[in-house]
Amino acid sequence: MEDPIGWFRRNHLVPVPEIASLAELNAMVERWDAEDEERRIGSRPRPVSEYFAVERPLLQPLPDEPFESGRLFSLRVDRFSQVSVRTNRYSVPVGLIGRTVRVVLHASELVVDDGREEVARHERLIAKGKTRLELDHYLEALIRPVPFPGRPHSTRPAQREGSLRSTTPGGRRPARPTATETAPGP
Repeated sequence: MEDPIGWFRRNHLVPVPEIASLAELNAMVERWDAEDEERRIGSRPRPVSEYFAVERPLLQPLPDEPFESGRLFSLRVDRFSQVSVRTNRYSVPVGLIGRTVRVVLHASELVVDDGREEVARHERLIAKGKTRLELDHYLEALIRPVPFPGRPHSTRPAQREGSLRSTTPGGRRPARPTATETAPGP
């Protein structure tokens, strides 16, 4: 099996051809393809086109789904609403804090999915230890507080129910003692 892409590049694109337009390059490639059909590989008795005619009926159609070429990770969203991928951090919507999401790292971008829904897409960071934040991911926290998993997002309802006692009536903390209040008497 020969390397057809490498062979084509070495034999037709080195040195790089000078062209005036993309249409001119496409015409050149079509001409080269036609010439290559009659080319013989090494000492084989038949040209490339005859071997391909034998092989063509055996080829299967391409699948309907696109091939996933990225690297897949299953990551937990931290308390800062971020996922860490290869020393870098990327933001996700705050509603996902504490959940596990699917992250696909491509050559130039990172895609975060929650179930079957895409929830974030970032340009990939190349340098190590960097962070990419999208402010839209944090807007929900500004509109209404987002609770951390396993914790109530406010203590006020618990105070009203009586399950969380305040140290003074009205829910205020007691004032810190002053130096004169803590000094021993005469």
